[in-house]
Amino acid sequence: MANPSLTGPENLCIVFGGVVGTYSAGGDPSSDVYNWKVTGPQGEEVFNRTGGSQFETIKVSFNEIGTYSLSLSVRRNASIIYTEKKNITVQKGPELALLPDYLLCGEEPTLIQAIDPATPEFNQFEFIWRDIGNNIVGRSNELEVTKEGFYKIELFKRGASGQQFCTILGSTYVGPSLDYKMTLFSNSVCQGSSVVVGIDTPLAGEWFLLSPGETQYQKFESSFSLELKPENLSKIGDYTVKFSAIDPAYPDCRSERKISFKVRESPKIEISLLQKPDNCIEDNGSFSIKALSKLDSIRVFETGQLFSNISSGQTQTLTTLTPQIYSIAAYSNGCEFITLFNLETKDPPVVNAGTPDIVLPDYTFEPEKCSQSGVEPGLVKLDFKQGKVNAEFRILSLGIGEVITGQITNENQLTVPLMAGNYIFELKIDGCTYPIKEFSIPKIQEASFSVPKEITICQTFNLKPETSQDLSFRLKLPDGSEQSSNSGDYFTLTQEGVYELIASPSNPSSGLCPKSQTFTAKLASDFSFDLSLFEEDCFGNQVYQAVIEGLLPEQTSIRWINSDGEIVGRNEFFFSTAIGDYSLIVQPLQSGFCPKTPIFFTVKAPVLQVNVNMEANKICPEPGTSLITASTNLEEVKTSEWIFFNDSGERKALPEFNNQLEITVEKEGNYEIVVYNRIGCEIGRNFIKVEKSQLLTLPVLEDEYGVCSKGKSGPSLDPGDFDQYFWYLDDVLVSEDPVFNPKEIGEYQLRVITKDGCEFYKAFSTYDACSFRYIMPNAMVLGDPSRNFEVTLSKGITDVELFIYNRQGELIHHEKSEEIPIEIPFLQWEGRFRGKFIPLGTYAVVLYIQNSDYQYREKITSSLLVIQ
Repeated sequence: MANPSLTGPENLCIVFGGVVGTYSAGGDPSSDVYNWKVTGPQGEEVFNRTGGSQFETIKVSFNEIGTYSLSLSVRRNASIIYTEKKNITVQKGPELALLPDYLLCGEEPTLIQAIDPATPEFNQFEFIWRDIGNNIVGRSNELEVTKEGFYKIELFKRGASGQQFCTILGSTYVGPSLDYKMTLFSNSVCQGSSVVVGIDTPLAGEWFLLSPGETQYQKFESSFSLELKPENLSKIGDYTVKFSAIDPAYPDCRSERKISFKVRESPKIEISLLQKPDNCIEDNGSFSIKALSKLDSIRVFETGQLFSNISSGQTQTLTTLTPQIYSIAAYSNGCEFITLFNLETKDPPVVNAGTPDIVLPDYTFEPEKCSQSGVEPGLVKLDFKQGKVNAEFRILSLGIGEVITGQITNENQLTVPLMAGNYIFELKIDGCTYPIKEFSIPKIQEASFSVPKEITICQTFNLKPETSQDLSFRLKLPDGSEQSSNSGDYFTLTQEGVYELIASPSNPSSGLCPKSQTFTAKLASDFSFDLSLFEEDCFGNQVYQAVIEGLLPEQTSIRWINSDGEIVGRNEFFFSTAIGDYSLIVQPLQSGFCPKTPIFFTVKAPVLQVNVNMEANKICPEPGTSLITASTNLEEVKTSEWIFFNDSGERKALPEFNNQLEITVEKEGNYEIVVYNRIGCEIGRNFIKVEKSQLLTLPVLEDEYGVCSKGKSGPSLDPGDFDQYFWYLDDVLVSEDPVFNPKEIGEYQLRVITKDGCEFYKAFSTYDACSFRYIMPNAMVLGDPSRNFEVTLSKGITDVELFIYNRQGELIHHEKSEEIPIEIPFLQWEGRFRGKFIPLGTYAVVLYIQNSDYQYREKITSSLLVIQ
């Protein structure tokens, strides 16, 4: 078993009004109990705690310079096995020059400094800088920072033997002045997908894209978000997007942040024609699909076929197919790849009597055109030369599949509106698939501008559409009213709801169409925040949380401020390093300033120790147990556990008694209780020794006593010499006297308590000694032994005397007895007087009964008929 040994710094330096020293005792934390005491320079008590494993290591706060005294004692079971003292010198440390926050401007590094180089004994300090991941990033007084985040500094001196002392810790946050985060739907997308990168605050700025294998960023126009098309993401690999905005408060310091995502390779397949159908209605075509990589599945939409778990190089063959366009999708690792395959008829076709004639329609295509608020779709028109037809058609797009499907019923023309793009037209007339028509709808240019999709309004919000073009804007408000402005001007928003912004070129001959875009605004009236104590440890350290309603924490700007007005935190969680007054203020990121009232709170010293008082009685023969009772501060104590140990070194946890303040034990030895607060920290303990009682005499009583109900008298009961007496009749306490006279009939119990606190019990009952039963015959048959005269009595009779008289009053039979059998016939008489049977007739019977213990006597008279 490990021996205790006191370790910890002997020299400390105060910074920011205090310093924390960590001290350890060693030993065996599973069984040892540690008592720590720290006194200050004036002899005042600074720290005094006792506990088990949680107190093997302690943290002590020192708030004044001077020499402190630390003493430690370690108890193992009932013995103190280790004591030690240590003096601790607390000096005034250097003033940290490190600020709570630093601005990070674009790609330019920010220089942060731990202490002033003019600090006395500056050359004696060593420095260690760490990032939020605890990685060492510097070892000098200054650090150049290019990456946003939290940074920690540890500086210290070394003693003559190389030990570290006067350790000072600090931290800071380095980041852009604008408090925003970049948003991305997914950090991994499939090849051929579009990606929209945004920010959680309505800020306009410049966007840059760094593609895989490139060293130079590609620049995009200033906007509120960036949409990257598939053509921007043609390479497989990692992409980085950078957003750069200007804060009017710091116009020379651009606020930049980056976000990265990966473009995954799409599934690859190869489609091979096996056989073309004979003509436009035959179903004897076929083709194959070969997986060029491992695929989860392949789906052919027109046939409804699905192939799963496909290995690379595996081929699927489709047969009995009619001529048409087939949409084929391949899936792998969450990516989808859709392609189109045109299964044409043979050329020339195999014609038979049932083969329809094909009369190709005339196709006409019109481009998009401008409308008053945007772009109207282009058109595709078909004229059927043969006249009215019944047909079905599909319009498909590569990478998408079906776009439009429809029926033609007895019509000679068809017109379909389509937005700009590349398409394939598939036509079937009377079940005959016509040759496909590939075509494009040209795209017309429209005005270009950017606004946020969602805005949160705190009273008002000034919105300036972001554009590089000369445009005129018309804003439709939720209430139906309108506002107008030009490029570079602001709209003032106060209403909640859906807005529509229409931009038109200021120069009608620019060739640009108007563009309409909607966005949603909501009022921040439902935004609120509160404060909660999120976490605390066993040494009084506390972590507070900003509880925000109406917005997510990442949608807000959070500031924790101390009583001096200094920013001490900017996260959702705040670790308090000292008691004192603080305030919390939260603002939403998606709007301007909101008039919110700060929450003021005080970090108070927690209750770290409570007294535990214990009582126990000695173990008695019956029931052979001891009741141990612990009392403590129940407001602070939430759980408890018990431990047994004896003088021989035996030690055992007693989990069956967890969370009990009263326990019953059978074994001699020491019983220790440890109490914990609501967060599981030990805040007190005590132990008590349990021994066997030597006062073993039991109360001396009979099991049964008689009492006289008529005279209300009974015996005097003296059970012996005890400390306390409790006499109960039918569970009701009737006396606490050492000597007791029972007078009632019933079940009694005596509880006595010895001077050792042992309890002994003795139960006894009483019966009515003055109430009895008797049985005497009123007739007898001479010469019949089974029908002689006899008397039967119940208990409670000590003496009985029998007299029988004839009609002349002459005594013809007398008998007396002091031996009374209970419920057994006795005093038998066969009817003889002076050796002869008495004459037949009626006789008088007198029976005297008495109980000499209770001075009770009673006369019973009866008649007796003698027959033969």
